[in-house]
Amino acid sequence: MPAPTSSQIESPAKGFLNGAGLQGEDVPGLAAAIANTAGQALTMFAAQAMVMPGVPVAADPISGSGATAGPGRLMPPPAGGPGAAQLEGLASAQCQAQGLRGEAADGLAKTIAGTVAQGIALFCAQTMVMPGIAVAGFVSVAPGMLQPVPLASSLEGIANGLLSQNGLRGEAAPDLGKALAQSVDLALTLFAAQAMVSPGIPCPPGASAGPGRLM
Repeated sequence: MPAPTSSQIESPAKGFLNGAGLQGEDVPGLAAAIANTAGQALTMFAAQAMVMPGVPVAADPISGSGATAGPGRLMPPPAGGPGAAQLEGLASAQCQAQGLRGEAADGLAKTIAGTVAQGIALFCAQTMVMPGIAVAGFVSVAPGMLQPVPLASSLEGIANGLLSQNGLRGEAAPDLGKALAQSVDLALTLFAAQAMVSPGIPCPPGASAGPGRLM
């Protein structure tokens, strides 16, 4: 399945912004900018992500049949996903497209990009490929599932730090940081539910011997 689309993220993002007490004519545009940036970033992530070799494998040494017997880990950015520098231009374009062009727009774009990038990095560090992937002929023959992890609380501190670093220190900044963290957490939860590990990983007895990709 594809990565989550911006349309899947936009309505919840608007709800998080409203729930944090943020109102006004710019809120729908801000929600769209967050959703579009996150959606495109996760499409990039799906193309780059790799499951690292070394997944435990319990396979018959003669037939090569069995299953993975332990969790797999994802390769971290920059090899395994986009970083903030790759996403800043994208976030800036999305803010401008939504009419967010004030003097704080550049800092807002950097904050959105940085929070999404840090979310992907945390996802790679904490999310695991679940055990039990079928193996036949020493190769995985079924898709693997990703185990989602809650990241909102960690991302809230990151988002607040980025807001302050980028000059956005008004009384509404903590509310924006919370809503942004919730939006990115939701996007990554959807990603974990929709993305699957492609079959075809070499799996000799003991541990996988090659990287896996997402489908």
